Amino acid sequence: MNLSLQRVGWIVDVQNDFMRPADQGGRLYVHNLFDGGQDPGAVQIVPALIRATEWMRAHCDALVYTGDWHHIGDAEIDPMAPDAARGTYPPHCMGLSSDAREREGAEIISEIRPENPLILQRDATGPDAREIARQAVAEQRPVFVQKSRFSVFEGNAAADAFVRALREQLGGAIEVYVVGVARDVCVKGAVEGLLAQERRIPVTVITDATWGLGLEQADESYARWLEAGAALISTEGLQVRSSSAS
Repeated sequence: MNLSLQRVGWIVDVQNDFMRPADQGGRLYVHNLFDGGQDPGAVQIVPALIRATEWMRAHCDALVYTGDWHHIGDAEIDPMAPDAARGTYPPHCMGLSSDAREREGAEIISEIRPENPLILQRDATGPDAREIARQAVAEQRPVFVQKSRFSVFEGNAAADAFVRALREQLGGAIEVYVVGVARDVCVKGAVEGLLAQERRIPVTVITDATWGLGLEQADESYARWLEAGAALISTEGLQVRSSSAS
């Protein structure tokens, strides 16, 4: 670990609709869509998410949550004939709905819900993003970034300005630790977006705190991310590393 880099924890889409099975109210529970119902799904990673979030709160200089924040007209929402292979899904994480029950699906799961977060709204501007980044560092508060698309960099026009401003507020150089769901959709968008040529931000994926939809096998995702320069670690590895450094 490069100790000259400031650490940012990046928690992707751990929202009720994704993390709760259907019988607990989840509207788009993250599990393998193609294995005939054998996969117990994302509920399995909640203990690892708790461990990872606790580590981030103790060891990171900033903490960022992202989340789908939809209304019915969004491009990925198709209530009639959704098709995950084509990038459309049933209504989920309807943060802009007039229905309180639908809005609850967009909330972060209670086990790791941030207290008093700053909100970077999905229609935020560059100046909004810079002010949110300033407050996040000055007040040591988590940030929740709303988005309308799989990738935060496509689903929130101010996301790039926010990341740039966060880097500046933290001294110009950051590394990002990523967890969340779905590994093969929104986590993919975050990891590959952060690693992209225009950003080149070092990324470490905490593997046991992610889960996917079966659109791509985990080993395929990890191999591609490693080739692009990412690192992989488990929550156990984080604890060992932190103990060794202390």
